[in-house]
Formats: sequence, C-alpha cells, structure tokens
Amino acid sequence: MKVRRIFFTLCTVALLLLGLYTGDTLYYICFGILISIMIYAALTNLWVLLDFKYLQDITPDKASKGQNAVLTIQVHNDKPFVFPFLKIRYQTPESILTDTRKEGVLSILPFQYGEIREEFPCSLRGNYSLGITGIEVADVFGLFHFSMDLTKKHYHKLPLLSVFPRILTLNDLPLPRIQQEGLLNNQLLKTNETAILSDIRRYEYGDPLKKIHWKVSSKLQDLYVMNYEMTTQPHTLLFLEMKPPVLAGLMERRQVEDQMIETATALSHYILNKWLPLKLVVYQEERQELSGRTPQNFPSFYELLSGIVFDSPFSMTEIMQIESTAFHQSGSLILVVHQMSYDLFNHLCILKQSGIYPMVFLVRHRSDKNKNYGRMMQDLREKAIPSSLIYSDQRLDEILEAIP
Repeated sequence: MKVRRIFFTLCTVALLLLGLYTGDTLYYICFGILISIMIYAALTNLWVLLDFKYLQDITPDKASKGQNAVLTIQVHNDKPFVFPFLKIRYQTPESILTDTRKEGVLSILPFQYGEIREEFPCSLRGNYSLGITGIEVADVFGLFHFSMDLTKKHYHKLPLLSVFPRILTLNDLPLPRIQQEGLLNNQLLKTNETAILSDIRRYEYGDPLKKIHWKVSSKLQDLYVMNYEMTTQPHTLLFLEMKPPVLAGLMERRQVEDQMIETATALSHYILNKWLPLKLVVYQEERQELSGRTPQNFPSFYELLSGIVFDSPFSMTEIMQIESTAFHQSGSLILVVHQMSYDLFNHLCILKQSGIYPMVFLVRHRSDKNKNYGRMMQDLREKAIPSSLIYSDQRLDEILEAIP
C-alpha cells in the first residue's frame, strides 16, 4: 500500500508539472481525476470509521466449563459504495488469556452486511469481555489505511460471557466422620418421641424420608422433618488457598486457579449431598466464611466459588497458624492448595496427632518440575493423611476413582 501511495503521488505531481510546463488541458484533466480519486478514497474511509455500524452477540452469555459458546459479529454497510477491505480485531477467552489478537477480514457490498462467526470452548471459569476491539479500513484504490481503537470509545460496550465452574459428581471421599451416620440414626430413634416444634421444619423437596417426623406430620396434616439431628455431626472445614499462584503466564495461572475452584466445588457438592455440615473458609482482603448442611445450601457455595478472585496476601501456612487454635478435636479438615511448604506439612502432622482428620488436595501445573511435592504427598499418605496431587488438566473424580 505504501508503494502504491508513493507511485500515485508521483504521477499526480508529474501531471501537474507537465500541465504547468506545456499548458495542455489534458494534463490538467488527468491531474484533476487523480486528485478526485484521492479525495474520494480519503472521505469514504473516514465515513466508514465515523459511521461504523455493527452488531455483536454471545450465545449463550452464561455457560458452564466445557460448554461451547458462539461469538457473532455483524458489520452493516448502509452506504452506496463498497467496503473493499475491512479488518475486524476482536477477542475471545483464549486470546485474552494468551494475550494474542484475533482478526477477520470482510468485503461488503452496498446495503449488505458481513458476518464473522466463531465458536469456541469455555475452558476456564471467569468473566470475559468479548467482541470487537478495533477496526482497520482501506479504500478500493489502496491509497489510504485508517484504524480505530473501539475500546477507547465511550459508546462501545463489549458483551460479557460468564463461565461457571464444572460440577463433578464424586462417588466417594475418605471423610472419617461419614462413618457416624449409623450412630446418628440410633440417636434419632431415641429422641423421636420427645421432639418439639422448634426442632422441626416443613418438608422440602430432596429431604430423605428417614428425617420425617411422622407423629408431628400426622398431627399437623403436613410433612415435617427434624433439624436437630445435624448438631451431633461436627463441621467439615474446607479451606481454599486464594493467594495467586506463582507461574510465568496468565494462562497457566488461570488453569491452576480453575482446577482449585473445580476441586472445591466438587468437594462441597459431595459433602452437602451427604447431608453433612460444611464450613467453607477463604481469606482475601478479609476472612469469608460460608456454612451449610443440606443439598439446598449448595447454590450459595457455588455462587461464592464462581465469582471468587485469587488476590489474597495469605498463604495456607499463614492461614493454618491463624485458624488452628479454633479447630475442634475429631473434626475433618480439607485443604485445597497450590503450594506445600515444610511448615504446612509439619502443621498437618501435628493436627493429625491432636485428633483432627486433615485431607489435602494440591493443584499444580504440568510445567512445574518440582519433584518434592510428589514426595511430600506420599509422606502425608504414609502418615494416614489422605493427600492427592492434581494437575490442572486432570479431573478430580477420575483421580479419586483410581485410588485403590
């Protein structure tokens, strides 16, 4: 394009000089034609930029990890001349995470529209602003080339795609307190006759039949279930390390974070569906805590885990030093971390000896070559502390099924 512009300029100047030298009208006519072409090319490019009309849409705008979404961009030409060259710069989740640029080229006839349609997998949890970020236009003669950054325009809004964590269904989890269900049932049989109204609530869909208080239900002509039984079961504490992983690329960091969220989501789903009390604790700028004990509580956990950001200044070693004084004996403790220090290792061994049942899920990226983590996980298992090393490209349910 630059060579063409130089050649066109030289021809224009030559025609002007010949016209001035010879006085021949033909040279002036040719000179005027070239000047008109130049003006037309510049004006049409500016017109396209100043009156750029487009539509963009994401379907669906809310998806779960593993689903596919479609970004559709339509550029409308409602002008009486051709858009010979229109380059659209846009972004997808992958281009955001890899810091690359996606481009599409359109050529649109008058009163028609061009379309760019791209289907992509929703591979990582998060909120993504997708769509057009800039445009480049060129005229039919190839003389001018203009561009515009749409992200700097106040009227330009990028559609938002929200990707939620995948919910994995676990078949088994080595929680020692689950074995007390038989004891709970015996306690219920002993106290069933003395239940009071404050100990019961109205039946909700999903409540197991063994929790129904039949005498109260018969008297009130509606189904009621007992609440008090869960107080005999200590909380399972789930700690999620929110300090950002130390990795070179944004994609690698987000993959580790996504795996940690998916792991915490699967654990919460399993425990709450077993009607066991669960307390999720995360440290960001402030300490956050969420408690539940029934499957109906899971949406609250899912919502918190879906929107959480890894921006905490606290490592799990520091969190354990802060929280350990409040741990109750015979309780279950689950840690989802992305690094394992020797201080944390020793702390877990001390907790095990004090009657607490810890469990560790360590999430790492495949690019990590530190072999100490594998040995530390093995040492924890030898000390009767269930521990799993999970890579960011694995699934927790498949890892647990492979454990003998």
